[in-house]
Amino acid sequence: MEYKDSRLTGQIKILLFDLGGVLLRLNSPARTFDLPQSEESFLQQWIQSTAVRSFERGDVDATTFAASIVNELQLPYSADEFLRRFEAWPDELYQGVPELLDNIPKRYSKALLSNTNALHWHRKDLCGTLEHRFDNLFLSYVTGYLKPDAKAFRHAQETCACGPEEIAFFDDNPANVAAARELGCHAFLTRGIGELRSTLNALQVTI
Repeated sequence: MEYKDSRLTGQIKILLFDLGGVLLRLNSPARTFDLPQSEESFLQQWIQSTAVRSFERGDVDATTFAASIVNELQLPYSADEFLRRFEAWPDELYQGVPELLDNIPKRYSKALLSNTNALHWHRKDLCGTLEHRFDNLFLSYVTGYLKPDAKAFRHAQETCACGPEEIAFFDDNPANVAAARELGCHAFLTRGIGELRSTLNALQVTI
């Protein structure tokens, strides 16, 4: 691959991972939410939604969020039903994720940068499995910063006390990858553990 470069590998000190779509499999939003529109249209609305951004910044609770999003997206069911579906949206970690993280050499610091919420993160199979495997957690509902906003990346960089050129960032959203690159990070579009493993191998991170 074009970024298989020992000079680049020598620069990197922080491996910064997205959660959903990279380490965590997500169920189909069309099936999860019984969508009246296409998944692409729904996800675009979701990313731009005021209710979603407020919830993922930790500004409102789950009940308030559910009522707002049902109204905002004109979903054909109650807020309680939406929350039941919303909790089921994340599936499970991709097979092999814990082992992959455990096998990353100690010379790299591992961090998680995710737009997420307390309802999802505090599932035992997520928080319980991942929390102790990272040196730093940058969860939007805790930090108040959302990708692709520059503040989310700068907060992670400042906390890790490193330059952007020392960060390798892995995300499944092109907008987030583009934002990280704009700030000088090495950012890679990766979807699922197969692409993540291949990218780490190309960077000569032995796993």
